[in-house]
Amino acid sequence: MMQEGKGKDRATILGLTSIGHFINDGNTWLIPGIILPVLSEMGVNYAVIGLLSALYSAISALASPLVPLSIKWLGGHMKAMALGMFLWAFAIGLSSIGFLIHDLPLVYVGVVLAGVGAAYYHPIGSALLSATYGGTAGSALGVNGAFGSLGRTLYPLIGSLLIFAGSVSEAYNLWVLAFITFIVGLSVLLYGVYRFDVHAYGKSTSRSDPSSNSMTLKVSVMLIILLFIITLLRNTAGQGVQTFLGIYINKVLGIKLSVTYGEVLSMILASAIVGQPVLGWLSDKVGRRFMASLSTFAFAVLFIIFIYTGNLIAVFLAMLFVFSNFPLIMAVLGDLFPREQVSWATSIIWNGAVTGGNVLGSLITGLLAQYYEPIYGEVGALEHALLIVLILAFISSALWVVVPKPPKRSRIPLFG
Repeated sequence: MMQEGKGKDRATILGLTSIGHFINDGNTWLIPGIILPVLSEMGVNYAVIGLLSALYSAISALASPLVPLSIKWLGGHMKAMALGMFLWAFAIGLSSIGFLIHDLPLVYVGVVLAGVGAAYYHPIGSALLSATYGGTAGSALGVNGAFGSLGRTLYPLIGSLLIFAGSVSEAYNLWVLAFITFIVGLSVLLYGVYRFDVHAYGKSTSRSDPSSNSMTLKVSVMLIILLFIITLLRNTAGQGVQTFLGIYINKVLGIKLSVTYGEVLSMILASAIVGQPVLGWLSDKVGRRFMASLSTFAFAVLFIIFIYTGNLIAVFLAMLFVFSNFPLIMAVLGDLFPREQVSWATSIIWNGAVTGGNVLGSLITGLLAQYYEPIYGEVGALEHALLIVLILAFISSALWVVVPKPPKRSRIPLFG
């Protein structure tokens, strides 16, 4: 049964989960921001890079059922969170060893296994804070979320300082980040064992309401299919861009893998810090469906401008819309579906459309770039691949026109 923590436990859990969020989201961007560009510099082709990123996303989705099982087997959320950190440390450490001994298949295995570690933090972190803070979890989740955005922003720079201050061949310095992840995981484990943990969910004794099940069956199938397609197309385009963004900055803009490269990438990723509050405020003013459509359209237009001009302000704004769009989609689901059906609809969109888009985006963009390379060369091939994938974002944006207007309900905070 879950229980609320008290006093120092609540503050400590907020601190540990916030540091964990910082490291988890930071590690997530080590792959497209550091590891994949290094592999590209070492001659690994676009198709293999796209496949690696796709497998990472697919493994992360397939590993999701392990999270509740781990909580049950280990007897607590803190212990399961520590396991996720250890898996991250192992995956990054394996990649660093692969770079050290020049065994690229070992790096590939590390990247794919990182997907297992990535599956752990978010469901556990939010559950921990909700359980320990109860009805006041909103502000705690806000602090925790800020640390995640900060980790995603700073890790490309931290990784660049560790690796590119010398040369690309020093990618084995990733072991430092693996070690830090391990130490944080160990701290979380010890706290969960000796001080406080939130135990696994108890089995519910109440039986499901047949009328509720009936309502779920009667939900508009066409509506969920429409939202599924919108999200799948949007995520395919967004993930294609995110997977190859670091490589694009390196190969197309000509910014060598260096500390400067890390500074540029970190600056671009910082857009998420301001993007969500801004789009959340605008969605309350002009409507969530409109903002969800506009943000997808703006992302595609701005990234095309970036491709043709190399303007970093354009890509900063483009990524602002990429990172800030998904909460809008989740909020629209809350508007369109009855409260008892929101979790059902969210599960379909998250597990199917988002995961599917992540896999397809990396795979399609990589295969297109590899196909065009003999025709347009290494630089032109990547530009053409991204331009084609961005067409999907325009289609996704246009489809919002046929999404029905939601019924009026009491306001629910979008980004709180």
